[in-house]
Amino acid sequence: MGQPSLTAPSRQSAVCVCCCRIRLQDVPGRMYRGYCFLVLGCLLMLQFILWMGGTYTDTRSQAVEGSRTRVDTVMRDTLDSSVLIDDSVAMDTLSKLKIFCWITTKETEVNKKIPAVNETWAKRCDHRMFVMTTNKPNTGLDILNLNIKDGRQHLTEKSIASLKHIYKHHLDKYDWFLKADDDTFVVMENLKFLLSHYDPTEGVYVGHLFKKYTKWGYMSGGAGYVISRQALRLLVEQGYNKNDTCAKSGTDEDVEVASCLHNVGVPVHNTLDRFGRESFHAFSAGDHIMGSLPKAIQKWDRHETKKGKECCSQLTISFHYVDPKQMRTLEFLLYRISVYGRKSEPRLFHNFFQIGVVPSLPPPTTTTRKPGAEKQTSKHAKKVAKQG
Repeated sequence: MGQPSLTAPSRQSAVCVCCCRIRLQDVPGRMYRGYCFLVLGCLLMLQFILWMGGTYTDTRSQAVEGSRTRVDTVMRDTLDSSVLIDDSVAMDTLSKLKIFCWITTKETEVNKKIPAVNETWAKRCDHRMFVMTTNKPNTGLDILNLNIKDGRQHLTEKSIASLKHIYKHHLDKYDWFLKADDDTFVVMENLKFLLSHYDPTEGVYVGHLFKKYTKWGYMSGGAGYVISRQALRLLVEQGYNKNDTCAKSGTDEDVEVASCLHNVGVPVHNTLDRFGRESFHAFSAGDHIMGSLPKAIQKWDRHETKKGKECCSQLTISFHYVDPKQMRTLEFLLYRISVYGRKSEPRLFHNFFQIGVVPSLPPPTTTTRKPGAEKQTSKHAKKVAKQG
């Protein structure tokens, strides 16, 4: 059998040992012994250095390979591989909660607003349903076709019919239920992050809070409002399925739904961030940023109305009066553009929202129904509404 091969450092060590034995026999003395031990020590050190070098090379190769894998993962995580971003935390957030989105619209918007909604924020809902009155055949959308006339005066009846339908067919499949208009834009990742602080088995009601008409106020329908699974259960079982508990019709859908929620014991919950900025918005981004809001808004907002750079939370959830062009623009800016070197680490958003129940208001001075603040629109909002 052949002798086992030796590495270069091992061969050098063996030769050195032989040499040392010869020298120690021929030339006695401590000097030679010290010399041999010094040489042996140097060779052992050399072996250690070479071993460490090999380990470093292997580790670096693994790190490089890991880096490549990480880049590949980032590419796979996005819907478009040309967008270089790690959305793993966002995707994890989206997967933990299930939201059912029901969107009020009209038959005339099937080829106008609805495509923009579907191509942008609504595709991140766990399920989306469009509520309208239509005689058109199935368009490939999930449409709840109600035999109720269009018009603001019938919105409450549409909402009640929608909520009863969702209760009957979808209650136990989803954690949260979002009501939005066809001109609402929602950042679903931010919404789910907010909702992750609440328990869907408890009565929870969130949105942009106005301070009129009820003990707690009501959430703007245009900004979108969200109720928990338990809130929907109470709303239907203790509210709409019983007489004299909740109004069955009315002109202000968002007010009537809020009143019914309050009647069945579902409180209002906070959606402000820790800097006191709103996350749900009753007007467009431009209106809030530029400050072109109705003058009466401060008389309606439950919390301080802020404009300009402090108007909106960093984790903003919704805007209203967003036309299809603006909707696609927001989608592009939020999901396809990054500023190099700026990162929002998840740890930075610990305790970001002011989580908890909002206290009730003092007794109202008037209960007279007037058009909501969201209807006293700016010129821009009026223009958008006419386009619809």
